[in-house]
Amino acid sequence: MADRKIVKSFVWGTVAGALTGAVTALLFAPKPGKELRKDIADTAQLTIEKTADLGRQAGATAQSIARKTSDLASGLRSKFGKKDGGEETAFVASADQNESEETSAL
Repeated sequence: MADRKIVKSFVWGTVAGALTGAVTALLFAPKPGKELRKDIADTAQLTIEKTADLGRQAGATAQSIARKTSDLASGLRSKFGKKDGGEETAFVASADQNESEETSAL
């Protein structure tokens, strides 16, 4: 368990060090301020575009999952719900019976 904490600390230290080094290198690079500001703006714009793309993909995936879940629920409802003649299947009837028994017991 202690080994995991050491490894985790080392990894976080490495990430923090790499990030600090990247920022320091960017700020102390031999570029004029105008070029540096342009590089920062370009990187920020690219990050915004990637984030927007990921958001759109997540939204599309969520809609797809919701649609599939709805279709599955409809299929289950038709399978375990009322038949064409109005008769309930044993599954629904037993669920209703259990519910009425619990209600009468209260």
